[in-house]
Amino acid sequence: MKSVTQYLIIINIAFSFLLKNGYSQQHWVKQPILTSKNLTNIIFTDTLNGWIGGDSGIIIHTSDNGQNWTIQNSGVTGSIESIYFVNSNTGYALSWEFDNTPPNYFGTRILSTTNAGNNWSNYLYRDTNLFLNCIYFFDQQNGYMAGSEGKIFYTSNSGLNWDRALIDSALITTFPVEKIQFYNSLSGYAVGGAFDIAGMVWKTTNGGRNWKTEVVGAEPLNDIHIFNSSEAICVGGDFEFGVSRITTTNSGVNWNYMEFGFFGIGRSVDYRIPEEGWISLGIVDSFIVTTNSGASWLLRGTPAGTQIFDLIFTNSNNGWAVGHNGAILKYSSTVVNITENNELNPETAILYQNYPNPFNPETKITYKINGGNNNGGLKVKLSVYDILGNEISKLVDDRQTAGMHTVKFHAADLPSGIYFVKLFTGDIYINNNSSLLTRKILLLK
Repeated sequence: MKSVTQYLIIINIAFSFLLKNGYSQQHWVKQPILTSKNLTNIIFTDTLNGWIGGDSGIIIHTSDNGQNWTIQNSGVTGSIESIYFVNSNTGYALSWEFDNTPPNYFGTRILSTTNAGNNWSNYLYRDTNLFLNCIYFFDQQNGYMAGSEGKIFYTSNSGLNWDRALIDSALITTFPVEKIQFYNSLSGYAVGGAFDIAGMVWKTTNGGRNWKTEVVGAEPLNDIHIFNSSEAICVGGDFEFGVSRITTTNSGVNWNYMEFGFFGIGRSVDYRIPEEGWISLGIVDSFIVTTNSGASWLLRGTPAGTQIFDLIFTNSNNGWAVGHNGAILKYSSTVVNITENNELNPETAILYQNYPNPFNPETKITYKINGGNNNGGLKVKLSVYDILGNEISKLVDDRQTAGMHTVKFHAADLPSGIYFVKLFTGDIYINNNSSLLTRKILLLK
């Protein structure tokens, strides 16, 4: 059995391999670490003023576009579940309370500030045992918050009073709401759901007083980006089927559901420019990015394997992302340009993450071919490589028709470590040796 130190050496070698082979995300630059706590949400009111919330009540503030960051005293010890600022002075946050001492307070604390977070006040919301996930303000007076049991609340007096909105009578409206966003003073969406049951969209057209619900998929949604009054995209997923999205082009009358074919869960989504959008994958150390308005999406690794929970663009030149162990990334459009390619286009083929992973000594590898029903099928090669790029096992080398395919990889004779599964397709793959998809797998003995 290898020691922890030996495994860390293996992982570091693997990251070096990834960097040399172009898997690291060159657009994002990792910033100095201010805390080891997980950072889960971020908000900017302009290019200068931003706040980050995370575990153990941490709130971090910048007023100079991230040149300097200050840890503020939030006054709470629970994680900051959501943070939102109306302007550079007025902001709100939500934190969960788990007090095991009498009288045993459980619920959500609402935090507020009127001086950019230099001072925060808070109170336990009156509806105890209610855990709210998100808070959002359309303007200084009108705000919304929501969470467990599918409950949505609104205020028209800057949070002095909160009233419960009316939800239609759908049977599954009790699933939690994860995010709210409005595109004008009357119309907005909320998203959420429950794993393996339903992905949900809530829609309002009267300022959040009434909401209609709709089931749009099998997995929950975590974030939403509204382009205009007609178009929006929501992201979510689970670890079985991977990242998924829904889109609308007619103000939520219809939603189109699609799985990206990438392992992970969509945690947040934002667009730098109309053509370039980014999705963070939480505990998976990658982004998904489009440079052609969503016609195709590519998988891009994060710097040093950083796990990102939330991201935001303040304009076309400035973006921020936050994540695991205090990670803060800054977007730089001047580092390198994204070149469009179809290496990870799910319209051609999809390579799913192996299961189990880590494994010992056997794992299953599943992939989907989206073509090849003519001329005897599509040429497919599936191989396993070590971290030096040596092919150690050829699992498939044949023509295959469209559909799902699963093969077993048996590694009893191999040492523990990181390996890579590569899927090649097309009659000329041998000549150009261009891999279509790559997955990292971990053998632990």
